Order: sequence, then C-alpha cells, then structure tokens
Amino acid sequence: MSARQRPKPSRRKSAAPRHGTSDNPTSIRVPADVPSDETAESVHSGAARKGHVRLIGMSLVLLALVGIGVYWGVPTYWVYRGEGALKAGRYAEADRNFELAESWPAQRDRAILGRVRVARFSGEPTRAIALLTTARSRGVASDQLEFERTLLEIQCGGNDAGIDEAPALLVRFPERGSEIMEAVINRDIRQGQNERALHHVNEWIEAASENPRAIAYKAELLATAGDMDAAEKLFQTAIRQDPALRRARHGLAKLMKYVGKYQEAVEQFDIEIANEPDNITLRLLRCDALLQMQRSDEAIEGLRDVLELDELNFPARHSLASQLAKRGEHAQVIEVLTPLMNRFADDASLNYLLASAYSEQGDAERADQHMQKHLDGRKRLDELAMITKSLSDGEPDRDALLMIARDYMKYQWDVAEPWIVRAIQNSPDTPDAFLVMADFQRKKGDLEQASQYVQAARQVGGQASRK
Repeated sequence: MSARQRPKPSRRKSAAPRHGTSDNPTSIRVPADVPSDETAESVHSGAARKGHVRLIGMSLVLLALVGIGVYWGVPTYWVYRGEGALKAGRYAEADRNFELAESWPAQRDRAILGRVRVARFSGEPTRAIALLTTARSRGVASDQLEFERTLLEIQCGGNDAGIDEAPALLVRFPERGSEIMEAVINRDIRQGQNERALHHVNEWIEAASENPRAIAYKAELLATAGDMDAAEKLFQTAIRQDPALRRARHGLAKLMKYVGKYQEAVEQFDIEIANEPDNITLRLLRCDALLQMQRSDEAIEGLRDVLELDELNFPARHSLASQLAKRGEHAQVIEVLTPLMNRFADDASLNYLLASAYSEQGDAERADQHMQKHLDGRKRLDELAMITKSLSDGEPDRDALLMIARDYMKYQWDVAEPWIVRAIQNSPDTPDAFLVMADFQRKKGDLEQASQYVQAARQVGGQASRK
C-alpha cells in the first residue's frame, strides 16, 4: 500500500468541556448531578435556616401554650385554693387566695364573687357590699350579683327583711341550697333565735342528710341547749364526713372542754392552734383547760403567748393576774392589771385583785381606793340582781335590757351576754345592742366575733337610715 493510501488516523470529535473542568490532567471532573462545594454550602445553609425557623416556630408555639396555661392555670389554682379554704371555714386564707386570683383577668369574676362570699360568711356585710359594687362595675353577671345581694339581706337584715326571698332563691339556685340555708340560720343565731335556727337546720338536714356543715350547725345548737352527748356525736359525724371542716373541729374541741374532758380538749386545741397560730380564742380555751387540770405553769406560759398577740386582752390578763396572786407575786399582779384600768376602771373583780396586791405591797392608800371601787361595783351588781329578778315574769323593753347589759359590762362583764342576747332579740333592727355585744366579744377576747357584730350594727343602722 502506498503512502497515499494509508488510512488516516481516526479523529473523533471531542466532547464539549463540562463546567468546572480544565485542561489540567490532574483536575477532577465533577459529575453533573453532584453540586460543587459552594453549591453544597449554600444548600446546607438553606436547610439550616429552615431548621432554625422551624425550631423558632415550635418554641413560639410552646411559649404560647405555656402562656395560655399560666393565664388560665394560675388563677384557677388560686380560686380552687380559695374555695377549699372557704368550705373549711378558714376565711382569712380563703380571702388571700381569692385576692391573688383577682389580679388575673381569666378568673377575676369568680375571684371577686369568692371574696364577697368570704365577707358574708365571716359576718362583714359592709365589706361584702363594697365588693359587690366593685363586681358590678366590672360587669359580673347580674344574676350572681342579685343572688349575693339577697343572701346578704337575708343574713344581715333587721327583723324579717329578705327572709321571704329564701324559697325563691332555692328554686332558682338549687345547687347553692347550702349557702341559702346557712344565711338563714346565721341570721337566726345572730338574733338569738336558736329554736328557729334549729328548725331551719332540721329542714336543711332533711333535704341533705349527709351535709357536714348542716350537721355541725345542729351540733352547735344542741350544745348551746345543753344536749352535750348528742352534740358530741354530731360533731364527730361532721368531722368524719369532712375532716377539714373548721366549724366542726373547733366545736368538738370546745365541747370537750365544757364537759370536762380536759386532756382531750387540750390535744385537740394543740392541733387547731398549729393550723391557726394567731387564733386567740383557741389559745384562751386551751389555757383554761390546763388550769382545770392544775397545770398552771403551762397555762401561764400560754397566757403570756396570748398577750404577745393581743397585749390588752382582758381574759388573758385577768386570768394571768389571778394565777400570779395565788403564787404571791403581787408586784407582777399590779404590772399585769394596770394596763387594763383605762378601759375597765369599774370592774369589780379587777379592783379586788388590785386592792389585795397593793395591800400586800404595803400601799394602803391605793389598796383602799381599789377596794372602794370593788365595793361600789358589788353594790351595783346586787341591785342588778334585784332588777333582773323582778323582770323575770315579764318582757322588759329595749331600754331596760340595754341598761342591764351595759351595767353588767361595766361591773362584771362575763355575765352580761344573756341580757345582750335578749336586747338583740327584742330590737333586731337597731344597732345599739349589736355594739354592746361587740364590746362583750372584745372583752372576751374574740376579736373575730367583735368585728362581725360591729359590721352587723353598721348594716342595721344603714337600713334604719334608709327607711
């Protein structure tokens, strides 16, 4: 074959160079479906941004759910705590819980109505009315406002104001029958109508035989009437059904003391005082039970504890002075009783204790002064005994009853209560007798009851001024 005929080398057409290649034989050809480093970084950054956005979105949703939970859950919790304390009769605790819930819009209506109920149950109608006014300005449902207003009128009104509305309320609000009956019974008790109160309690128990509050009320009324055995059984029944019921627990402790079960009473008082360390009434009753068991050292310590809470408490100072006098500590008797003399200058018993103490201290002049006051007081008490005996066959008028009650308060306060109760029964639509009862409760050391009677006097006085 000649040179001309030699076949030429075959020349295949080269493929067009791909993006990212070079003539450098050492370069790596990247396949078309795999991104470059720059592209990969861009892709990963986008995915990361999407992940961050998703995470932020989920966090915002979670925060929103937490916020909604807090918005509804926190006030609901406080309302729940308030309802539990109110049911148990721990009114100060209930009011604190409702007040905490009231600052949250989600439960504001329920919270302020709860505070109205606390004020009504604890015998503070003036505060209840003020809270109702606030509730009305916030747009609380009118039927609830009307219900509370009517109960206030039933519980705190003079004579029979509002009492005829109770049956209609029971029809409209059957689920709140216990509150309605309790308002009626509290009214009866406040007016000294215990037989009528017992009649209403029996109606309540007939409708709700296992209601522990109704059973506790009946126990209290039976104890007042002197049927201690039946009262004790009912208190125990009420506690079994509702172990947290304050009225039943306190009632049982007081009853044990009155029937002479002093050790059991002290043990129960210790339990209750641990729950209510500022309750002066419980502390005084415990001290009295200790004295009945001749445990004077413990009683004196307890009386001094009371004076740390209420430095001018009459029963605590009087009882402490009596114990110190028995021990011959006459200087301390004078120290304990002197702060009381501005308020109780004519009390026959105080003056006798001071006369004896000053005599033992060798201060004849002061001893004679206090002895003369004691004798003047005894003379007036003898006159009151004659007056009350002459009135036993008839019903004295309001002025006579108030005169007797006030004079007993002046000279021997601890026997005034029956006459104050009769004055309230005689004139439940005037504030004077309620104010005397408030003074009696203060001397007794029951500041809670004193406040309730002051509020009742204001309520009755306000109703009288509107007539």
